Amino acid sequence: MLFLTGEYFHAIDAKSRLTVPAKFRETIDPAEHGSGFYAVPGFDGVLFLYTPKTFREMSPQLDGDLLAVPEVRNFRRLRYGLTEYVEVDRLGRVLIPERTLKRCGIERDVAIVGVQDHIEVWARGKWEAFVTEHLSQHDALAQQAMKAERRKPADPAGVD
Repeated sequence: MLFLTGEYFHAIDAKSRLTVPAKFRETIDPAEHGSGFYAVPGFDGVLFLYTPKTFREMSPQLDGDLLAVPEVRNFRRLRYGLTEYVEVDRLGRVLIPERTLKRCGIERDVAIVGVQDHIEVWARGKWEAFVTEHLSQHDALAQQAMKAERRKPADPAGVD
């Protein structure tokens, strides 16, 4: 299982390239996780980078009868329609489409954050504000996360 942690500060260059931190590149085994990333406009206006393996594994199984639900169809359209596959060049950079950066409110200075199984790319000011706002709530957030984890079904594939 992929395990990414830490925060790094970089800048998007003039050609919309982002350098993936060396610590992350060293942790990700292309033979196991695939090469490149899927760049996904994620929650809270943050850009998520998933390895090919992780992206396939985390993709929700919203098929069959669920396709009759408009919210499911719309989520799938946005999730997959706005996702871009990006390759890592020999210098460890990925070219993020400008429209994707714009949708996430990212211009130049970014925080690149390891969040267990994926990388999040934040506008640096937005990340700093998030940390300032939420760090004092760490204990309460941990308790809520643990409660949510206990409520999660053991085998989501077997749940109707």
